[in-house]
Amino acid sequence: MSPIEIAQIIEQIKQEIEVDASGKAKASIRATARLAGVDEKAIRHTLENAEQKPSKLALMLIQHGFQSAELKEWKTNGIPDIAIAIIIEYYAFEAGRYCNPQARLVCRSFNTIGIRAWIQEKLGWTKKEQQPEQPPTPALPPVEQRLQTLVEAMKTLADLTGGKLNPYIEQHFKDFAANLLSEHNRQALCGTSEKWMGVVNFAEIELGKKVPLHGSHYRGHLGTWVRTFYPHLGDRQENRLVNGTQQSVYIYACHDPAIASGLTKAIEEFFAHPNPTAALRQAGAFSNKKGMRLVKK
Repeated sequence: MSPIEIAQIIEQIKQEIEVDASGKAKASIRATARLAGVDEKAIRHTLENAEQKPSKLALMLIQHGFQSAELKEWKTNGIPDIAIAIIIEYYAFEAGRYCNPQARLVCRSFNTIGIRAWIQEKLGWTKKEQQPEQPPTPALPPVEQRLQTLVEAMKTLADLTGGKLNPYIEQHFKDFAANLLSEHNRQALCGTSEKWMGVVNFAEIELGKKVPLHGSHYRGHLGTWVRTFYPHLGDRQENRLVNGTQQSVYIYACHDPAIASGLTKAIEEFFAHPNPTAALRQAGAFSNKKGMRLVKK
């Protein structure tokens, strides 16, 4: 038998040979018998009687570490590649009058590289390259942990300065703590995905803007800008900490994409305007007493 004929046999039985992801191969009894050049009944008989009356082939398999009980399971699970090599070697050199030239040819073919690599080559199997593991996405600690860290930092800073903090730093700590508490309370609500935020919080947290405490673009003017030019975004109010005191603050449904988009547009226009104070005054935003108090801050 020629190598070409061996190749034809491989083509005929390759549907009965499989290679797993790690490269290990196994074949059916029929496929193994075709490779060894024998009737599959001979191999089936060897496997069925391995426990009660083991044949010379069964003893060879057992001597190579296989258990006699598992040989019977190969009838349904398939014969592992190492066992296939032993079976072919048996029919090539150890089977006496049942030795045949096909088994010797197949045996010589895989002896140089091993039965597993030989089957992989015949089936065109290649090892899949493992995708590199993606590094985990950085995540902020839980809100309560960040709040605890902030409180400890405030205590440390107060100890270092003798309790005399810069008013702006003190206000920044208070605002940040208020934002964390607001976020914690929002996350604690079950069954809701709503996110209500003041325009300053939205600008700083969602857009990364730094809203100053004074000047023409200060935070009070930003809120007035939204209420004046974008009143359709909402009129809901809530008591929140502002400049160290509880005040009524307009909050917006930032979970609504339309509201979030409108706030983004309003904030971008506010910071892009060279003199938002003049624009607000022209629009009559400071015509009432409450508005006048906002300008004086």
